[in-house]
Amino acid sequence: MPSTPCPFSFPFPDHPGLEPAAQYAELRQYAEPEQYAEPERSADSGQSVELRRSAEQGQPTGLRRSAEPGQHAEPEQSAEQGQPTEPEQSAELRRSAGQGRTPLVPVELPGGVPALLAHRHADACAVLTDPGFSREAATELRMTSRSKESLALNVVDPPVHTRRRQLVAHAFTARQAGLARPATERLAGELIGAMVRKGPPADLVADFALPLTMGVIGGILGVPAPEQRRLHPWVEAMMSTTAYSPEEIAAAHKGVHGYFAGLLDAATDGLPGELAEHVRQGTLGRDEAVHLVSGLFIAGYETTGNQLGMCVLALLRHPLLLKRLRSDPAATPQAVEELLRYTSLNAAGGVPHVALEDRPVGGTVVRAGQVVVPVTDGANRDPDVFDEPDLLDIDRPHNPHLSFGRGRHMCLGAGLARMELQVALDMLVAELPGLGLAVPEDTLGWREGMYARGLLELPVRW
Repeated sequence: MPSTPCPFSFPFPDHPGLEPAAQYAELRQYAEPEQYAEPERSADSGQSVELRRSAEQGQPTGLRRSAEPGQHAEPEQSAEQGQPTEPEQSAELRRSAGQGRTPLVPVELPGGVPALLAHRHADACAVLTDPGFSREAATELRMTSRSKESLALNVVDPPVHTRRRQLVAHAFTARQAGLARPATERLAGELIGAMVRKGPPADLVADFALPLTMGVIGGILGVPAPEQRRLHPWVEAMMSTTAYSPEEIAAAHKGVHGYFAGLLDAATDGLPGELAEHVRQGTLGRDEAVHLVSGLFIAGYETTGNQLGMCVLALLRHPLLLKRLRSDPAATPQAVEELLRYTSLNAAGGVPHVALEDRPVGGTVVRAGQVVVPVTDGANRDPDVFDEPDLLDIDRPHNPHLSFGRGRHMCLGAGLARMELQVALDMLVAELPGLGLAVPEDTLGWREGMYARGLLELPVRW
C-alpha cells in the first residue's frame, strides 16, 4: 500500500490569543482518502521502523513493556514542541480533505518522523490510558533538549513511573491541597496588597500569577522566596522548545540540578526530607531524587502561573462573568474547570506515545512502533463531547476536559492547581472590583518557543 503523505507539520506555530491555533478547528473537518501507511513502508521513517522492530521484540529501544498487571490508571503533568506558517498549514489541510472523516490525522514531527494526531476526546483518552502505548519509547525521537532524567515522572513508564510517583503522591492529594489553602490565601492577599500600595497599572503575571504559584510549590518543597526568583530564569530555559539553544538549556539544567542537589543534601523534613531518607535507605537514587524534586518545582508553578494569567484575561473579556463571580463565589470552581477547558496552555500539542504492539484507536489499528500524539487541546473542543465547544460557558453540566491529562500520567498536582486558581480568581474579583486591562488586548505579548503558552505580561488597572 503506498504511504499517505503527511498533510502538515506539527506542532503548530506559536500564535497569540487564548484559543487553540486555527488548525485545531480544521482537524475536525480533516478527511483522508487512504488508510495509514504502516511505519516500515513510510518514506523517511527510519526511527519509526526501529521503534517498531524493537517493540516486536518486546523491548522497544531497550525498554521493558510498560503494562503492569492489575495496575489502575492513576493520577502528572506535561507538554512537548514546533513550526511552518499558519496560512500554509491551513491551506494544506483544506487541500488534503477528501472522503471519510479521519479520526487520527497523519502528521510529520520535527525531524521528519511520521505520527498520528489523536485529537478526538475518546481517541486521546484511549491513548493516554492504554498501557500498550509508551511515553518512554518516544524519548528516542529526541524531540527535546531536556534530558530524559530531568522529566522524572513525565516520560517514564511503569514500573519506574509507579515507584517514583508513589513516593511523592501523598503530598499532592486533595486533602493536602485543602490544607495548603489558608497559606495560599495569605500569599494572594499579600501580593494583591502590594499591587494596591504601588498603584495601577500592575503586571498581573510578574506581580501576582508567577509569585503566587511559585510561592505555593516553593513552600511545599522548602524553597525560600529569594531562591525561587533566582531559579526562574533557569526554569524558563528548561521549559523552552525553541526559545533557548541546547547549550542554554543544558546550562540551566546544570544550575537547577545543582540547587536541588544541595537542597536535598540539607533536607531533614517535609517532602525533600522524605526523599533524602529514601536515598539514604537505598530505595531511591540520589539523581532520581534530585530530578523528582526539581521537576515538581518546575511543573508546580510554570504551568499554573501561565494558566492563571490566561484565565484572568478570559474573564476580563467577559465582564458579565466577572460580575457573576464577584456576586456568587460558589460558581468559581465550575468557572475554573471551564477556563481550563477553554484556554490553550499546551503550546507543544501533546506528548508523543509509541505503540508497543498493534492497538485499536478510533476505529483503526495503530501498528506497533507507530507514534501517536494525543492532542488534549483538540479533545477539549470535541463537539461530540462539548456542546458549542468554542463558547466559554461556566454552566456546562458535563465538563470532562483533558487539561490535566488522563490515566497514569494525569497531572500529579491537579488538585493543588485547581485550589490555586480558585483562590486567585476569588480574591482578585473581590479585592479589585474595578479590575480591567490597562492596554488594548491586541497589544499583549505572548510567549513563543515554549512548552507552556502564556502571556509575557498582563497590565491591569482597577
